[in-house]
Order: sequence, then structure tokens, then C-alpha cells
Amino acid sequence: MLGRKPSLREARHIDKVFFTGIDDLFYESVATHYRPSDELRTLVQAMLDERGLAWDIRRKDVWSHVRPVEHTAETQLPTQGWKIHVSANEQNCRDLLTKVATLALDHGMQFKFANDVNTLKLMTSKRWARGGSGKFITLYPRTDEEFRDFIELAYAILKDDVGSYILSDNRYKDCRCLYYRYGGIIQVNRLDYMGRKVPILTSPDGEEIVDYRTPYFDVPPWTTDPFPREDAEPADMTLMNGRFAIQSALAFSNTGGVYLATDTTTGEDVVIKEARPHVELGEHGQDATSRLAQEERMLSLVADLGISPRLVTTFWDWENFYLAEEHLDASDMREVMLMNSPLLKVNPTVEDSETFYRIHKSIFVSLLKAIDAIHGKGVIMGDLSPMNILVDKADMTVRIIDLESAYQPKSDEPQNIYTPGFRSEVKGRKKENDFHDDIYAIGAIMMYSMFPIVATAYVRNDLFTRMLPVLVADIGWANTPVEDVIRKLAENTITCHEAIELLDAPASFEQPYTARQVERELSSAAASIALARFITDHYRLDDLHTLFPADPFGGQTNTLGLGFGATGIVQALHKCGCTLPAPARERFDREIAAAQASEIPPGFLTGSAGIAWSFFGMGNTEQGKRFMAHANASPLLRAHHSLYYGMAGIGMANLAAYLHTNDSTYLNAAKDLANSLASSAIEDERGLHWEDDGEIRIGYGYGQSGVALFFLRLSQVLKAPTWRALGQKALEYDLSFGFELETGITTFACSPEEKNTYEHYIEQGTGGIAKVAIRYGLWDRLESMFPDVYRKYSGFPGLIYGLTGFVDVLLDAYLYSGNRKYLDMAERPLQGIADLYLFKSGDGYAAPGENLFRISCDFATGIAGMMRTFHRHANRTPDEFCLDELDVRPSETHAAQRLEPMELD
Repeated sequence: MLGRKPSLREARHIDKVFFTGIDDLFYESVATHYRPSDELRTLVQAMLDERGLAWDIRRKDVWSHVRPVEHTAETQLPTQGWKIHVSANEQNCRDLLTKVATLALDHGMQFKFANDVNTLKLMTSKRWARGGSGKFITLYPRTDEEFRDFIELAYAILKDDVGSYILSDNRYKDCRCLYYRYGGIIQVNRLDYMGRKVPILTSPDGEEIVDYRTPYFDVPPWTTDPFPREDAEPADMTLMNGRFAIQSALAFSNTGGVYLATDTTTGEDVVIKEARPHVELGEHGQDATSRLAQEERMLSLVADLGISPRLVTTFWDWENFYLAEEHLDASDMREVMLMNSPLLKVNPTVEDSETFYRIHKSIFVSLLKAIDAIHGKGVIMGDLSPMNILVDKADMTVRIIDLESAYQPKSDEPQNIYTPGFRSEVKGRKKENDFHDDIYAIGAIMMYSMFPIVATAYVRNDLFTRMLPVLVADIGWANTPVEDVIRKLAENTITCHEAIELLDAPASFEQPYTARQVERELSSAAASIALARFITDHYRLDDLHTLFPADPFGGQTNTLGLGFGATGIVQALHKCGCTLPAPARERFDREIAAAQASEIPPGFLTGSAGIAWSFFGMGNTEQGKRFMAHANASPLLRAHHSLYYGMAGIGMANLAAYLHTNDSTYLNAAKDLANSLASSAIEDERGLHWEDDGEIRIGYGYGQSGVALFFLRLSQVLKAPTWRALGQKALEYDLSFGFELETGITTFACSPEEKNTYEHYIEQGTGGIAKVAIRYGLWDRLESMFPDVYRKYSGFPGLIYGLTGFVDVLLDAYLYSGNRKYLDMAERPLQGIADLYLFKSGDGYAAPGENLFRISCDFATGIAGMMRTFHRHANRTPDEFCLDELDVRPSETHAAQRLEPMELD
């Protein structure tokens, strides 16, 4: 990620861990649902009462805002300007709030503070965004003069206090808790084409620019730092008085960076870990620096074991603490798994199974020995996961890195740091890590290294009893001790030494995917009904919750949208013939009626176009027209080219509206969008493509394939072959980047520059490109693409980026060819969904959403999309969002019926 901009699939990714602390089943926002203590609020309220001020404290998200009840011209804040921030730690936050609030109220300055101490700790945690970290109190001066005067007064009372360094700000003088930056005061947001609310600043000449929360101090071009530093110099890319020369950054987090550097005294490459003080606050007074010092002690303690990097030195440079350690010539354990696991191949052999077993055994015998030796030193690892295990390329033995969570319970404060999915989450367990957690983690990592599905333990309790046997059988290891070892490690009924002895037992291997041949527990029709029952059992009517639980991206974009909102779920239920309960229908209708065009992007996946198309499909022409008008009048109408967010998707929705209403207004709108796309296209020897912000995307959701589908459908409606020809040029551009990942199997990356990760999905990857190529009739090209979706294993189960999408593509292939081999192929991903993801919950069935920690009901990534696809598979119906009604029934006419059956081994 440090080497390129994120893909648009990555851009919609949200750290789901922040959404797992409220509900055991669903992703819910901590900011919305957490109930903070009143300790800090009570402190400030007492000051207001003492002064008799007509001010109040209003909570919003993670903040408590202190401001006058009645706004007057004198109290009106500017839209933007210089803001003052105060950082703190757990020990001094109450004292700092008292001092700062007293000063602010004495001067009539409005401010906000973190809701409580837990919120402060969250906002200084490792996973918190670096650009927003550390801001315990924010003060809002009304003028530049007031800003200058007040910050000097604040300095006088805070100059000896400390807090975390606020990366987005400049420090005021030498005060280690007082900072400032220029930014929005009264928040002004603009929608982007995805539907995200982007904070905006306005220049003196009226130009709007994004108010980026960068992890470094920056000012807009029309102003300057009011307190320029005379001694400011360019950053020196060395540490420890020049001893370590930084080569590159390996990673960044809120706690600090990790760097590859050269030790100039020896010429050796080293890894340098940085820790910033007063961040990642622990329950016993720890912070990132004390944890890195703890890692120094642990590395020294286990140095004689030869299982971790050699400690070079530790040092302070400026205010931060650093640890330099040996740079290991070793691979990330996850990379070894991805490169070798037979479950991630389409056509694995017995030899693949045996080879991976040898690798797997070597790695885990080594890991078991390492943890046994560490435990022999009285040390608990605590945070043990694939992310802190490297594999030596020469002998496939492990090296353990990142020991900051390790501790000796007899002498150290207990730690509660762990990676989700690799610690037993049994109810009633104590918070602190113990020796049993390390043993459980080894079992979980052994299973994860076969296929990364252990996070599902958060929503189901049969990870090692139902899912593990499936993995073992499919990988060809039924006649090996692996299943027994993993289960006993997870149950903590076996020692490391005993596990090693078991792994030395004889093993024989089978052809992957052949040892376990069972019928799906639920037919597609039954699965669709069971998923619908779960959805209709879990609607919510209170204002704190969305109507249906969905992926958190919906909360950041549009809770009514097709992809991640209520409309997608309601239309999927309608398509499946399911009745929405009356209370849910009433809330949905009420929210639809209240929807404001200015708050919704125009696009297909998250915006008005997708909502409109859904309503047309449900027979509600009035609402379809209303939302189509919203899309066509949006200032973001031409902001992006793509099917999911831009002109191609809005154009498709206009064509759907035209076919539904016969109103030429929609056809004209579609033609206008097509002309805009044609005029902005870039043509080269590969075909036609589009760029956004200098980036080229490949695929259905964001690349040329989605535009090609729109051009094809427009050509059919207009009976104008020119648009089909342009569309095929666009499709050819994406097809030209096909890569042979396995012999005879073509796959695709998300961009021309991406050379390491190839994807198989509808959103981006083979699946989506294949959907369009099917409709163009490019069967000769497709025969090497279909095997890439002939997979049982995928990291997520959903429609646009998971196993369900593979079923969708292969069903398309059948409907457009009449060849039953594609239905036979679809059984593999269907079996994967059944074996890996579907589970009984209440009266229905459910499946985890993306990242697997919780259930989502949305159309794009959750249960609704799965339900719809099961129903589609059971009834052999066309794709409702591809305008397939424009095609003659291909199964009756297409020559693909006569293709030879594909080998499915």
C-alpha cells in the first residue's frame, strides 16, 4: 500500500474492528452506540453551573461540544480558521480539561473534548487514523487575533504538561500538549462520487479545496503559519546522530513507523521500529514507548533461542523511542500460504497437497518449538498471529517478530493486546493474555495457513468442529494428524511437545477436493428462503440503528443505497418473493420519503441511480422517476466514468427507466452520458480506457468493462452498432491485461500497475470482466476465464467480492450458452458457501460479511446478495441489473451449446 494508491475496492474498506465492540452479531458504530461515562462531562458542567452560563454540553459522535445555548452575532463561529488542540494522557486528562475549560469559559471560547477517558484512549490507539489522533480538546477562536492571544494564555498554564504529538498540527513553542492547525470550524462537507462526506475549505476567491487530515502539518495556499519556526530544516533521513540511514518506510501506524535502514557502522540492513509517547495507552499506564522498551527486554531474554531478530540497539531520537533489530531474509507467513495452499488453486494435484504439507509441517514444528522455548523462559507471547511470523526461505522455519505484547506474568504488568481471530473469545474469559492463548493461537494459525477463515469464530462456535474437517478433507490431508493437532491445540488439551510428536506420525495424501463428496445441506431455493427469514427477523425500528444491519461503508455513504443500504435489501426480498414486515416497510417508506437529493450521490452502487433502478424493478414507478431525477440533476453526474459510481451506471439506470416508462427523457440522458464518456476516453493500442485522478482501473465496477456493458445496451436500444464497437474497444482494454496465474487460467489485477495481486471477483477481477464478455459473446476468450471463478474457496462469501459472485457469473454463462457444464461448475462455489459460510441462526440462516467478524445483510457484501443469487440460481433468472431483457434468449440460439464439456477436476 505504500507503493501505490488504493484501488476503489480498497477505498471502500473500513477497519471493521472499530465496529465490533457494540454488538455480537452485527457491525455497529462505536461513535453512535457507545455510552460514555459522565466523569468529564460532570467536571465541565460544574464549571458552567458555577458561572451561571447559558451554555450546554452536547454530545456528537466521540465529542462533547461546549457552546452557548443561544447563538448571537457575538458567539457565531467562523466557518474556518485557526484551531487550537490540546493532547493529554490518561493520567493528566482531567487536570488538563479543568485548566483549559476554565480558561476557555473565562474568555467565552467554545470548545469540545473527548467524551470520556476510554474515548481518549481509543483516539490515541494504534488503529486510529494518524491525521486525527491525539486531539483531546479542540478550541475555536473567532478571529486570528483571538487565536494568537488565547494560545499564548494556554501556553502559560500548559507549558509543563505533556500529551501525544498531534501529527496533523504544529506544536506551539515548546509545550508538549499544545498544538494548532488551520481547518474547518463549522464543518462544511461536500459529497464525493462514492457518497462520502468530504470536509471542505473555501479560498478567498471562492475555490473549494479538500480539508485533508494529513499526518503532517499543512496549510492552505492562501495563508501561512502564524508562528514560523526560524530553525526549521528539511527532515534528516538519519537517526541516532547519523548512525542509521533510512532507506524506506515499511509501514505506518498511529504508534509510529517501521523503517528499513542501513547501520552505517556495519553496513548491515536493519529494521527500525518507532514508538511515539502517549499513544496506545494501556490499562496499567503503558504506552507505545514502554511497550517497545518491553520488546527490547523480551528480545534480550529470548536472544539465545535464535527464534527472533537479533537486537541491535535502542535509542531516543528527539522525543520518540526507537528499536533497531536485525533485518531477516525471510518471507511473510501469509505470502507462503498464498503461494502454496492447494485450496487457493483451481486444479490442485496430489503433489501440491503433499508439498504444502511438508511446508506446513516444517513451519509449525518450528513454531511449536519456538513457543515451547519462549514459555520455558516464563514468557507469554500474547499477540501471536500470522502477521508476526516470518518464514526462513532456506529451511521453512519460523522467526517471530513484534514482541511488544510479550510479558512475564511473574514480574510484568499483564497485557491485553491481540489480533482478532487468534485469541479464544469464550465468554467470561479474563482480559489479560495467558499461556493458553498462545497455544490456541498456534492452532488458529495452523488452520489459517490452510485458508484464512478463523475470524468467523466471532459469529459461530463450530470453527474447529465443522469447518476444520472440511478444510482438511478438501486439501487432501484426511490421512494426516493435522486435524487432530489443531483441534487439541484450540481446546488446550495438548502441549507443544505433544503436538510435535503427533505431527511426526505417518501421513498420506489424496487428490484435493475428492475426499469429501456431499450434497449441499440446503438447496438453492431453501437457502434463499432461510436467508430471507434471517433478514426479516432482524429489522430495527429505533433511530440509533439502520433499518437492517449492513457493512459500515453504508454508514459512510448512503444507508438507503442499493449496495450497502436498505433499498438493496428490500429489492432483493421483493425479487425473491418475500414480504417485508409491515413495521419495516413503514420505516423504509418514511426514510425514502425523507431522502434529500443533496445528501445522496448519483451513482449505481451507493446512490440515486441504484435506488431508482430498484424501484422500477419493484414496480414503483413514482419513486423510480423521483430518484432518477435526483441522479440526472446531481452536480456529480459526470464526476466518474464507472459502472458502480459514475456515468456508466447512471446511464444503465436511465436505460432501465426508459424501458420501464418509454419516456425518451431517460434515453436522451443515457445518450448524453455516453457521449461524455466517448469524448473523455483515451485510446491506445490496447483499446479505450478512462482515468480518474491519474489512475486507470481495470474491471467491471470501476474499469472499462462496466462502461462496455453500458455501451452495448445503448447500442441495442438505439440499434446503433457504433456504440457496441466502442464498447468492445473498452472491453478489449481490460482483456488485454489478462494474466495466466495457473496453466490455462486467465485472471486480472485491479490496475495495469498491479503485478502482485490478481483477483477473481465481480467488483474487480475476472468475474466482472467475464460477465461483460459473456454478453458480447466472446466465448473463445471466456474459456480460460471461467476456470478462475470455478473456486470453492474465497475470503468472503458476498456477491460483488466473494463466492456468491462466482455463482452469479457461472449462471450467466449457462443462461447465455445453454451449456449445463456451467451449472455443474457453479456447484463448487455453492458448496463453498454451504461448507464455509452458511450457518443456522435462530429460525433462519446467516453468513458473515466482509472481514468475517460480524454478519451483514446488505446486497453487495452480505446476506441479501447471497439470497438473491440463490433464488436466481434456483429459478434460472437473468441478472436484474444488466438489462438482460434486451437479449434474445441465448440458450436457444447460441453455438456455445455445442462446446465440449469442460473438465471439472
